[in-house]
Amino acid sequence: MNSSYVVAGFTDAFGIHRAVPGHTRDALTARFDRTAALNSDVVIATPGRWHPLLFGKVELEDGTVVRAEGTVDRPGYHRLTTDDGSTHLLLAAPEHLPQPPRTSGLAVQLYAARSRDSWGIGDFRDLALIARSLTARRAGVIMVSPVHAMAPVVPAMNSPYSPASRMWLNVLHIAPGDAPGAERVDLSDLAEAGRRLNADRRIDRDAVARLKSAALERIWAAIRHDQPAEFRRWAAERGAALTTFATWSVLAEIHGADWRKWPSRYAHPANPAVAVFTGEHADRVRYHEWCQWVADRQLATACRSGATVCLDVAVGFDFASADAWQHQDLLALDFEVGCPADPWNREGQRWSLPPFDPCALVNADFAPFVALVRSGLRHAGALRIDHVMQLWQLFWVPVAGSVADGAYVRYPVDEMLAVLRIEAARAGAWIVGEDIGTVAPEVRETMASIGMLGYRTEMGARSGANPEGSMGAAGTHDQATIAGILTGSDRAAMELIGKAFDPEFVEDTRRELCARGGIDPSGPIRTDDVRAAVIAEYRALAACPSRVVVATLDDAAGVAERPNMPGTIDEYPNWRIGLPEPVEDLLAAPLAGDVLATLAEGRTV
Repeated sequence: MNSSYVVAGFTDAFGIHRAVPGHTRDALTARFDRTAALNSDVVIATPGRWHPLLFGKVELEDGTVVRAEGTVDRPGYHRLTTDDGSTHLLLAAPEHLPQPPRTSGLAVQLYAARSRDSWGIGDFRDLALIARSLTARRAGVIMVSPVHAMAPVVPAMNSPYSPASRMWLNVLHIAPGDAPGAERVDLSDLAEAGRRLNADRRIDRDAVARLKSAALERIWAAIRHDQPAEFRRWAAERGAALTTFATWSVLAEIHGADWRKWPSRYAHPANPAVAVFTGEHADRVRYHEWCQWVADRQLATACRSGATVCLDVAVGFDFASADAWQHQDLLALDFEVGCPADPWNREGQRWSLPPFDPCALVNADFAPFVALVRSGLRHAGALRIDHVMQLWQLFWVPVAGSVADGAYVRYPVDEMLAVLRIEAARAGAWIVGEDIGTVAPEVRETMASIGMLGYRTEMGARSGANPEGSMGAAGTHDQATIAGILTGSDRAAMELIGKAFDPEFVEDTRRELCARGGIDPSGPIRTDDVRAAVIAEYRALAACPSRVVVATLDDAAGVAERPNMPGTIDEYPNWRIGLPEPVEDLLAAPLAGDVLATLAEGRTV
């Protein structure tokens, strides 16, 4: 029986113990009996350190075969055949993750951070602009919302946390005018139309996609028969994985974004009909490969432009996505990832993301996880892992049930952390784990022991209790902004859409902000009051022990609307609210300058 993967119960954010419903436990146990891991005996070793199992033949990652006598010297993914004839995946991982300097910066929703030259959405050129601006203001890091790939269809997916693929990039973040080959064509008409989209704070991804697709197709038509050598090399290095994603993109354009509704001959990437399709649509497949190269090239430039770019890795991908199509044999498609209720989301959350079956992941030698981390660190200097508990356990909600029917499922955390250390060491990158909410004490202990930063959103004096090994912030994309709390506009928005919330908790938070900023909570809230509260909040955060501290760009711009209202889809304009002014103006404004200066005090960049 494989019931050991199922956590028997948990204590929720309200201190109430929740047992797993019997029908959920039975369904999960039956699943894991079917998918029981065949290669569960993975050996994890530290290079240069003696291990009792390291006696035998080791086939190193590069194919070299050596004899192990208790140690292995080279980090990586190896295959061990012990003297008794048993074979094992050998993960030779450094003991600790690289560490960042004591620094500060901004957390940015890239789609919202539009410059004057943007085409209706923030792009990688804007990311480079922000990185340069932060460096000039003594800030060392910019944490960015996920830039994962989305389906090339209308209507476009708005949430960056429900991507088509976490391996590839969102081409809506391409700045078309900076694409190699753009100098061969006239894009002035499209650029003018794109800039007009900036006048509306509501981001229209469909309009953005139409314009950017037209621009990229215009460039592709000019260079398709004279493809840059750099692109050809890049595509060849990425091989079948790139072609699979590009093929999915063309299939999605023709048959719709949900592979589960495609003709049955295309239902699985290994089907012979898929290879035939790729050949029949070779030019369009190549176009999508080229778009990924352009995006990758521009992200690389942004990551070299100034402050360290910390990319956010979403917890999963959409059911209809390219990743779900590619990895369908490794997924539990009758469940979705979510989380139990908390004070801000009293109904709990379900995220429409299919979870990996932990047994199947082990049987695949963790290949999807290795590829995910490696792609995230191709250019970035740091990663933030959303919902870091995904490495230990995930809350599985039955697709046909409710959040109350959910259960936590364990994952092979030691092996996944070893993968993370291998890839981070190769990239020289540091890692942040978002550990907000219901997190077991041993999780944070393990994170600290390997040098993974935690993520703390304690406000005011409470941030003084942040551990040194953490990134400190005043909030997340799912929480109200300081201006939204102070003015009451966030509460009004929740009331307008009928979202359940704890009014006492909301009011206590508001009064706390007022007290810290010297503001009369009973009087009208003015612009100067918002500024006072924001500066007071980040002054407290700047003094906390956290190795890295960040302000949200929304707070630094005095924005009242939060990016996302969890538990809603169309009731609130989630992930569609642009910043009220061009990002270069907001960064040059007194409030942002004061916030960054406040955070930088006492920190070495």
